Amino acid sequence: MNSAANTDLSVVADTANRAAIFEPMTNEDERPTITVAGVHVALYVDPASRQFRVSIDLDDTESWLLRSDKDSTVPLRICVQGDVTFEG
Repeated sequence: MNSAANTDLSVVADTANRAAIFEPMTNEDERPTITVAGVHVALYVDPASRQFRVSIDLDDTESWLLRSDKDSTVPLRICVQGDVTFEG
C-alpha cells in the first residue's frame, strides 16, 4: 500500500477497507478472521464459556496506521451496540 505521506489518508483508508480479507475457520486450530490494513481480528463463539470473543492481532499492522509514539501503537476504538467501550 502507498505511504500515507504521499497520499490522502481517506483514500488509503478506503483502499484498505475495500481490500479486507475474510478467512473462515477451516480446522479446529483456527478461528475466523477479518484482516484490514494488516490488523487481524478473530471473531468467534467459545463453546465452553458460551462467550462471543474478539481477539485483535496488531503485529502486521500497515505502517501508515501506526502512531509516531515510542511504541508505535495503533489507535483503536471498540464499540458495542453503538456505545464506545474502549478508545485508545
